[in-house]
Formats: sequence, structure tokens, C-alpha cells
Amino acid sequence: MADPVAPKPTPMQVFVVGRVEHRTRWEGKYITRVITPAPDAYSKPQLVSIRSKQALGGAGDDVSITCKLGGYTRKAYKSTDKETGEITSVVPVDMTLDAIE
Repeated sequence: MADPVAPKPTPMQVFVVGRVEHRTRWEGKYITRVITPAPDAYSKPQLVSIRSKQALGGAGDDVSITCKLGGYTRKAYKSTDKETGEITSVVPVDMTLDAIE
């Protein structure tokens, strides 16, 4: 895969480079799972999921796409610190990527 040139970043945007691993359609949008190149020979590649109005490619296709970063909170839960016994409330945050088309 040739090194693509990333566009100048703007707030809340990310540039994703990788290979389409899987694509599905849900509620009128495409959900594409992209595996990114590992940073070195001893690291695992990262996986991201990108929503889009149009297909980004088929399985095995290389892609370079700018996405809008978003997110939302999920249901909070209680967690106990094993060392101190302190109980804290944890609020998980899920991040989303939407293709800029």
C-alpha cells in the first residue's frame, strides 16, 4: 500500500488508512470494518468501524478516508478498587467514525 498523503486535519476529524476486512448494511447505511497497518513487526494492527452512506469498498480493498469523530456515553456501572476498596462510578464512552462523503 502506497503512503497516502493525509489532508490537513480539522477539529474532530481523523484520517484512516487500511484494508477493508468486512462490510455490512444496517438501517440504510454501510458499516465497514477496516484493519490498519501495524506500527511495527511486534504490534497488533488496529480495527475501526466506519459508517457511510455509500460503500467504501469490498473485502480486501485498500482505503484512505477522512472521517468525523463522534461518541456517546453508555450506561454507568460501579467498580471497586481491589487495593483500596473504594467504589467509583465508571461511565464508558464509545467513539464513532462517520465517513466524510
